[in-house]
Amino acid sequence: MEVRFGLQLPHDPVDLILKAAIFADKSGFNSVFTPDHLVGVGIKNWDAFEAFTLLAAISQQTGNVVLGTCVSDVLRKNPAVVAQSAITLDWLSKRDVVLGLGAGEGMNLVPYGISTKFLASKLEEGAEIIRKLLDGEVVNFNGKFFKMKNATIPKSKKKVKLWIAGNQKRTMLITAKYGDGWIPTASIGSKRYREGLRFIRENSNREIEPALFAYIVVDYEEEKARKMIELPAKFISLLSPLRNVFLEKAEINEKELPFPNLLEFAFNEENVKKVLEFARKIPFELVEERFIFGNPSQVIERLDEFVKAGVRHFVLTPLVQHHKYLDVAKLISEKVIPYFR
Repeated sequence: MEVRFGLQLPHDPVDLILKAAIFADKSGFNSVFTPDHLVGVGIKNWDAFEAFTLLAAISQQTGNVVLGTCVSDVLRKNPAVVAQSAITLDWLSKRDVVLGLGAGEGMNLVPYGISTKFLASKLEEGAEIIRKLLDGEVVNFNGKFFKMKNATIPKSKKKVKLWIAGNQKRTMLITAKYGDGWIPTASIGSKRYREGLRFIRENSNREIEPALFAYIVVDYEEEKARKMIELPAKFISLLSPLRNVFLEKAEINEKELPFPNLLEFAFNEENVKKVLEFARKIPFELVEERFIFGNPSQVIERLDEFVKAGVRHFVLTPLVQHHKYLDVAKLISEKVIPYFR
């Protein structure tokens, strides 16, 4: 049983992105992923750089790691353009490429005048088109949102794998029909992960790679790890489309929140201030199970729960300030990954 580890790179600055990718390539990680955003998730800084351009540069400075996006969408670019970008990276890098695909988020849409309606339906149509293009088909498609007539792109040199992101049944079905992999977030929990993976496999005739995206902080001291992750974890949780699950436990009505979830949220000083004010009011215990943190032994224990549930490829993103990012990545490499080898 092989368990693979990917490092989700920061959304900025560029020099840290490149350093992290080179580090991962030399330090036991199997893959590196970039977010595909116009806006980065953050409290003070929201810069983000174009994913496939970064991965093309990384491909020339690394030699071992699989390259991927976590995740792209079909809202800012036509599905054929997204597929073409992945195929181009495949040819440039001469190695496996993962095209992660999700429904999209408001931060990358609202400020740019892109509609946030029918996100799941657009994902479904886009995934079908991309699947056919990656398989080398000439595509004719007459959907509600996308039209194709005799559409083609270059064939892949090695293999571009299509991973679908999502924690809900509809995205699981999209994964079953069109995906090579499934990558929900760790907030799904190990029990629901096992159930979701079983559901996908029961509804698919495809080989599905079971992956997991997780925010992580590891430190030799549990309390330090907890302190580093607490505020950003509460911040991210309050923006989750599934936030009602934990808000109900605190008897908080989601309608009371003065900001939308990520599907319609735009990052700016005013909106971030509202989220932070609310984040400081809720106990960390409400959301801590959605994240992986602690000393190396505790992190291993949490990851192992997901391995037992079926995960075979983790994509881990250190949820820390830039100057601590490589320290956390180093601890993962030296103290966590070897346990699973």
